[in-house]
Formats: sequence, structure tokens, C-alpha cells
Amino acid sequence: MALEIPSEKANPPYRVLLVDDDTYLLEHNAVALVRFGYNVDMAEDGAAAWNALHNDKVSYDLLITDNTMPRVTGLELIKKLRSEEMNLPVILASGTVPAEELKRHPWLRLDATLTKPFTEAELLDTVEKVLRATKKAAGSTRLFKDYAKLDVKIPQGATSARRPIPGRINLPYRILVAEDDSDIRQLSVDVLAGSGYDVEGVEDGAAGWEAFLTGKNYDLVVTDNIMPNMTGIEMIERLRSACIRVPVIMATEHLPTHEFTRKPWLKPEATLQRPFSNDVLLETVKKVLGSDEGGNAHIKMVL
Repeated sequence: MALEIPSEKANPPYRVLLVDDDTYLLEHNAVALVRFGYNVDMAEDGAAAWNALHNDKVSYDLLITDNTMPRVTGLELIKKLRSEEMNLPVILASGTVPAEELKRHPWLRLDATLTKPFTEAELLDTVEKVLRATKKAAGSTRLFKDYAKLDVKIPQGATSARRPIPGRINLPYRILVAEDDSDIRQLSVDVLAGSGYDVEGVEDGAAGWEAFLTGKNYDLVVTDNIMPNMTGIEMIERLRSACIRVPVIMATEHLPTHEFTRKPWLKPEATLQRPFSNDVLLETVKKVLGSDEGGNAHIKMVL
């Protein structure tokens, strides 16, 4: 279902996907948004919304979704959205906001929440703020890309994920090793460092995820699966959902093949089943990084 504003008001307008199983609220909120100048598509639950998001003929600027709905809930919809690396801003508009679930899964990255009942003014104000923030962030990204193309000094405040160091063209690849067995972790770190890589070891997936959250950047992650606090597969899911495009090698005794089949977007770039030799580890790392020069690979600007 779609509601569109008259063509003379288009500039062009933002297109919003509005999801709610309450037909009255769905239509009421859609009319409010249309009156304010937005184009609106409506979906009665998360499953219908998911189909709409995969329509190649339509692209959306914002998703507003209820949570408790049949077939696919709002939270399930957002998880699927982030797992497929869709960078769409999201407003969760629900009678009960699942605060604990959101706290446990920060990678779901909600842009705003609205607790029902909310007023028309609150809805419009929240939508305007989220879209304004999204437009500002997109402008900052374009600004940095323009400076990078011109090869000029980047102004303070516009930073890349990883800057080249003056005077060093051939920087070593940076690798994160996540392994709860301290002996195996240290062995992997030593083997990789001995081949010229810049290596950091952490004790589990939670520590690995924290390393990324603190702004550290890696060219490769080598991870075990069964670990305390956060498994390897859970760390991969968070990385993929946060659109962190780092390649992953899963090195573990029991590969979660069923999980890879069920969620193919979580499948790592390579897998190693223990026990394996140091030579096999180094060869796999080299293949995944796509370099025949070991640790002396040219640095890549990550935007």
C-alpha cells in the first residue's frame, strides 16, 4: 500500500516505509506523514515489510516499525535488515520498547524510539530529526571522499578509519586473533607476527567486538567459535550487522556448519578445523588477504 503526495510538492520527498499490524494506527500515521510531505508505503507486519525492502524498483529513506506483530516482529525485521548490511535509518514505534534486547544487541543501531501512544507532532518531529541527522552524516562521508580523491590535507574532524603513516608505504596487515585458550592464542599471535603481520590477541568474541567499538581497525579477524561471553559466530553477526566489512577466518575444532547454512551471510571467508599446522594458517591468511607478499602489503584507505 502506498500513499504519495501531489507531484508539485515533490523535491523529491523522502520515502518512508511504515509498518504496523494495527490498521487504524497504520493509516492514521501514514496520512500524517503524507500531509507533511513524505511519500509513504505501508506494510501490515515485518514479513510484508521485508518483501517491500527487497523490491528493486523502490528504495526507502526511513523505516518506522512497530515491534509486536505476527509472522515477523519489528525487532526480527531490524535484525534481518542489519544482517544484510542495509544502512537504512530505523525508528521503533511500539507500545513496549524492548530495552533489554536492544542493550544486548547494540549493533541493531536504532536511530530513535517512540513509545505508544505518541502524538502526531511527536511522530513528525522524530522523523524530521532522524532524516536530518542521516543527511548530515551522508554529507560528512561525501566530504571525506572528496578530500581523499583530491589528495589534500583532511580538515580536523573529518577522519578516515585508518590513515596512512607518512614515510611508510608498505604497512603490515593488522590482524585480530580471538581465542579463549591462552596457549593457542599466543601461538597464533607469535606465528603471524613472525611472518610480518601486526597482530593483537583477545580472549573471546566480546573482547574482539569491544576492540572494534573503541575505533580500532583490522584487515582480518581470526577467531575460534566456542568462547565465553560471546562466541565467534556471534561476533561475526555483530560485525556484519554493523557493516564492518572485515574478512574473517574461523579456526575452531567444531565448525558451526548448520549455522552457516541457516544464515549464509555469516559464513566467513575461510574456515580452519583444528588441529592444523602453522603453515596452513599462514597460507590461509595469505589467500584471504589476497597478497603474495606476507605482511608487506600496501595499505588500503578505508572509508
